Amino acid sequence: MIRIPTGIEFFDKQIGEGLHPGLVLLVEEVGAGGKEFALTSVCKNANAVEYPRDVLYISISSSPEEVRRDIELTFPHARLEGALDSIKIRSFVEFYFSRSIVPISWVAEKRPSLKSLGEGEKDLLPELVGAFDEVNEGSLIFLDSLSDLVRLTRTRISWSDLVDLTKGLRKLSIKRNVLLLSLLTKDMLEKSHEEELLDQADGVLIFEWEAEKEAITRWMYIRKLLGILPLLEKDKIAKYSVRIDPAEGFTISRFVRVI
Repeated sequence: MIRIPTGIEFFDKQIGEGLHPGLVLLVEEVGAGGKEFALTSVCKNANAVEYPRDVLYISISSSPEEVRRDIELTFPHARLEGALDSIKIRSFVEFYFSRSIVPISWVAEKRPSLKSLGEGEKDLLPELVGAFDEVNEGSLIFLDSLSDLVRLTRTRISWSDLVDLTKGLRKLSIKRNVLLLSLLTKDMLEKSHEEELLDQADGVLIFEWEAEKEAITRWMYIRKLLGILPLLEKDKIAKYSVRIDPAEGFTISRFVRVI
């Protein structure tokens, strides 16, 4: 079956050279490494020579300039020119802020016109669906982030529409052999709603902080990963200690086995 590498070498070797196509949610405590995992995958796949594929970064609330800045600051010691040229960035920042108190001039380079104001009244979800409908076979996509869409359920979109969208994105990803990574902030939802969202995904990777003696460590553990989790349980791997390297990005420094 098709595998798409995460670009995190140690992890890919353990799981059989990559993840199966589908929707994988990266559930993180803020700053615990979920976004760095996704950015590392995006950059490593954008630089891949042996197995080139489309790499798409879809941002809900950041401009393309902010996305490039985030990538550059995540890898301050890496040469990113080739990767940044290869990553296709699609931003919905103007749609996200169109009905907020934030002036469009704060989030976009262009000044608002009558035409753009009319476009700003379009609903975000149909525009997002249109972008995914154009995705090519075998792509790697990072949707940044599901948390932004969750916030809109408080004001602009219904919860059932968000769940249906998540379910539909999984189906599209499987149909087109796409690996779709998306970020969700841990504990921003009540338990039942969080579980409902996680239930739609093929994989759920959890990123947490833990205080250890005089250090604070980032940990990653796999709660759900279709086709992969049985292999890790066979090897009795419980969780991974991770760090953010200035040149390599997300790396695994050690792992814990259950004896």
